[in-house]
Amino acid sequence: MSEQQPPANNYSYNAYASNQAAAAPPAPVRPKQVDLGFWLLIAAAVVSAISIPVTIAWMDSAEFRDAIMSTSTGAITESDVDAIIAITAVTIIFFAAISIAIALLVALFIRKGHNWARIVATVFAALGIFGLTNLTMAGGLMAVLTVLSVLLPIVAVVMLWMKPSTEYFNGAKAYRQFKKYNPGA
Repeated sequence: MSEQQPPANNYSYNAYASNQAAAAPPAPVRPKQVDLGFWLLIAAAVVSAISIPVTIAWMDSAEFRDAIMSTSTGAITESDVDAIIAITAVTIIFFAAISIAIALLVALFIRKGHNWARIVATVFAALGIFGLTNLTMAGGLMAVLTVLSVLLPIVAVVMLWMKPSTEYFNGAKAYRQFKKYNPGA
């Protein structure tokens, strides 16, 4: 029988043969771009919350009621318009509350360095562009709130895809994986 010879090169085929754990990667330092993106997403959520009562007040205005009445064929009564406004207001409140909660949750996970949250924020920001289609109907404060609710997430997403941010998300992933597979380290 022949003896096993060590490999001719210096590479080890079993990195953990000496029973020493791998060194932990350093905890990533959050760059200012991620912090700014986080706060822009929080600001967008606040703008969305402010826009709820503004939208409901606009829907209760005479010009909105007249627009509904003029688009109907005459079969809509004043009480029907009240019912439409009430149902729409409840629907707006319900979906806005869910939307704001999701936006805040995504922002918190972005701050923790989770890349999936950055991707979700990117998709939401892209879909938010469709909110600009309502600018022709809205005026004044509603138009300003609409533009802000679209632009803030877009600027946040741009900040979150800059090089320092990407390095942070990659480092956070490596750090979490190390902690997951080396719980005592």
